[in-house]
Amino acid sequence: MDRTEMERQLRWLMILRVVTVTAILISAFAIELLLRPGETLRPLFGLSAAAYGMVLLHAALDPWLKGRIVFAYLQLAGDSIVVTGFVRITGGIDSPMSFLYLLPIIVASMLLFRRGGLVFAGVCWTMYAALVLFGVSWIPWGLLAPSPREPGRAVYFLVVHLVAFAAVALLASYLSERLRAQGRELAERRGAVVRLQALNENIIESINSGLLTTDLDGRINFANRGASDITSWPPGEIVGRSFGEWIGEGPGFLKAIRQLLLANRRYRFERYFDTPDGRKIFLGIAVSNLHDRAGSPLGYIFIFQDLTEIQALEQEVRLKERMAALGEMAAGMAHELRNPLAAISGSVQYLRGRLDPDGETRDLMDIILRESQRLDRAIRDFLTFARPGTFAPERCDLVRLLDDQLKLLSKSREFGRAHRVETRWATEQVWCEVDPNRMKQVFWNLATNALKAMPEGGKLTLALTPLREPAQVEIVFADEGVGMDDNEVAAYFQPFHSLFEEGTGLGAAIVYRLVEEHGGRIGVESRPGKGTRVRILLPVRSSGAGGTRAAEREVACAEGAGR
Repeated sequence: MDRTEMERQLRWLMILRVVTVTAILISAFAIELLLRPGETLRPLFGLSAAAYGMVLLHAALDPWLKGRIVFAYLQLAGDSIVVTGFVRITGGIDSPMSFLYLLPIIVASMLLFRRGGLVFAGVCWTMYAALVLFGVSWIPWGLLAPSPREPGRAVYFLVVHLVAFAAVALLASYLSERLRAQGRELAERRGAVVRLQALNENIIESINSGLLTTDLDGRINFANRGASDITSWPPGEIVGRSFGEWIGEGPGFLKAIRQLLLANRRYRFERYFDTPDGRKIFLGIAVSNLHDRAGSPLGYIFIFQDLTEIQALEQEVRLKERMAALGEMAAGMAHELRNPLAAISGSVQYLRGRLDPDGETRDLMDIILRESQRLDRAIRDFLTFARPGTFAPERCDLVRLLDDQLKLLSKSREFGRAHRVETRWATEQVWCEVDPNRMKQVFWNLATNALKAMPEGGKLTLALTPLREPAQVEIVFADEGVGMDDNEVAAYFQPFHSLFEEGTGLGAAIVYRLVEEHGGRIGVESRPGKGTRVRILLPVRSSGAGGTRAAEREVACAEGAGR
């Protein structure tokens, strides 16, 4: 028994002791007043007072000895002495109160188990034997029974009480030890259950997947932390909602799920989900039936994962495969088209200079020349896309590159009076290993696309932020233009996909390929009427450099980035 439990038991014992002594004292008053009004029970009153004094002594010692085994022995020894006094003044060997010896024996067996029970069985029997064998003649014999006279009778009572005390001690200690063992086993099982519950909760709360359970009507009754992290919904706001409405499906969703689960034990589907913070994520959701141990249906289990990044990677892989195939085709087509185009353009210019065409003929020649120039630009884009040339990275200041391109942009025909540019450079210089010519083309294509998306004017915001972990640079082009829907965003970097009438559909594809050559990543975010935001992440040391730069150069670039 631990110290805390011992302390609690001893305090209950003190309360029980007060109740017992009080009951005996009340009984003594009743006997004196009703049964034997002519006799005095002062010895009983004195012994009761001594018992109360012992209780007060135990209470005074409790702050110093509480919970200790020695305190239990001390209290039970005092109880044995008080019981001996009660037995002595109520008749000794003939006292009807000798059964009170069983109380400290039983309590000792419960608190101190077999050893304590047998010890106090011996202590109580010794005190009882002292009353029988060593009675003092000047102490008056009992108030309730005469004094013993027959030695044989005394021996008989001693043997009977010895057997009784020992039997009670053994039986009580056996039951107490059994109770202790069962209590320990129950505590271990309870602890195992608590640990198992905690383990299950930790597992459920630690998995990255979202986990929801619903009742048979499809109402959510549990959501783990993963569900909240993925969907940005607080768990308290998820529970209680209809899963079909929460996921954005119609009223017939649960019925359809139920029919599908009749044919399969598990069903999986994918869909987009709008989070409360305005993000659109792509979820893969698996649903199965929820049963109890007897197999009775309780509801449904929904397990889902955020597949947004995986979907983006799959689209990126498909885009790379398509661009590789188109690049090979574009290289061949460009060379086949460029020579005839040069001949056509040159011939028209020659005829225009030698002849004196009328107005209509001159207009047709101008159309031929203009379209030839447009087709020549498309062919140059083809060649840039298919064979961009030798990759030659060097340590460049991206702030200077962007400033140079912005100066050219302000003089271009795409830049109107209603356009304005805002720059947000985190530091005055941001050094990075890039191919300057390729990076200029990336900046130019993105900037001109942003201006074209704002035909009525607006603000183009350019941000340049160095990052330390990992060492890379973030470049952002954000406009206030017409924006794009989800389908247009998905096809933004695909070749031959143009949002503008005069576009070739290769500008964004070239940007994607050039950023990829630098070992970087590019992404686009847009909403109709809300503008477009293009974000580039470039490593401070370009992976396209072939890994030939020294380690100190990489550190210098990172330090030059300022963060």
